[in-house]
Amino acid sequence: MDSKIKIGLVGVGAVAQVGYLPVIQDRDDLILEAVCEPQREKVDILSRRYEIKKTFFDYEEMLQDSEIDVVIIATPNYLHTPMAISAIEYGKDVLCEMPLGLDANEVKNLGKVADSSDRILMAAFNGRFRPDVQILKDIILSGELGNLSFAKAGWLKSLHEEPEGWRKDPLKSGGGAIMTLGIRILGYATYLFGFDVFSVVAGFHTADKIEDSGIIFLRYGDGRYLLIEVGWTLLFEKDFTYFNLYGTEGVALLNPLKINKLENNRIKDITPSDIPKHPIKTSYYNLIDQFVKSVKVRSLPHSGWEDAYHLAKVIDAAYQSAEEEKEIRLS
Repeated sequence: MDSKIKIGLVGVGAVAQVGYLPVIQDRDDLILEAVCEPQREKVDILSRRYEIKKTFFDYEEMLQDSEIDVVIIATPNYLHTPMAISAIEYGKDVLCEMPLGLDANEVKNLGKVADSSDRILMAAFNGRFRPDVQILKDIILSGELGNLSFAKAGWLKSLHEEPEGWRKDPLKSGGGAIMTLGIRILGYATYLFGFDVFSVVAGFHTADKIEDSGIIFLRYGDGRYLLIEVGWTLLFEKDFTYFNLYGTEGVALLNPLKINKLENNRIKDITPSDIPKHPIKTSYYNLIDQFVKSVKVRSLPHSGWEDAYHLAKVIDAAYQSAEEEKEIRLS
């Protein structure tokens, strides 16, 4: 492989424009070789802005380009699995937005394809690469907060920002607010709190065949609990996210990061003073950095398809729980 990695980007929506394109442009070891997008107007604008060499309107035609080393998939959810499989079969390494598939079976089938090849498949868990999340992970592992007992997290979007297009089509999105918002919250919440979920209870409010809000309650085998709430019908001017973590020796909050610890019966603020600003923007720089390292050394230390599969099982159980109105145990 050339010293510079040549990237083919498929899908140039908000995630690509805010997350991927600025990072690729800033790195000397990456070249945006091509973009693939059916909307010609978007392609024309971005081609001029980022000096993109090649543009495609047909995905398979882009994959046939031998100059492209890796593919970044930032398309509607229902295209993730088939596009990732095709890219791997054409010999490309893949960084794919979440979810990797519309359900756990799709993710598992994609994983089998990746495992039987010599290609790198990385799930875009960008929330895990936020600097504040990484700081909190280190503090949890250090034992500063004691034994974790409960956590709650949420993403509540303003009614003014209600999704349109494919996100409101269950056949293309795989679901509503849970797949659009909940999977991203669960991506870093389970990274901090653990994947060993014992059972799931969920309840949704459904409108137009998909849920516009919902709550997921995860129970762990050791007595811990994680509560997730999401929705896109909040009657506020803007949306907000939060993550609150409670341990026997301290508590931690995100957005912004705040950590308090109990010492000598007094509350002590142990929040680091050097927290980088703009954690979401930084997360994409860190995500791409890890992906590039994995491509160069041909090894993926984490964020492969296995974690995406475990997360998909939780999401599947949440939909089953809401439909059957009962607790669902995970195997």
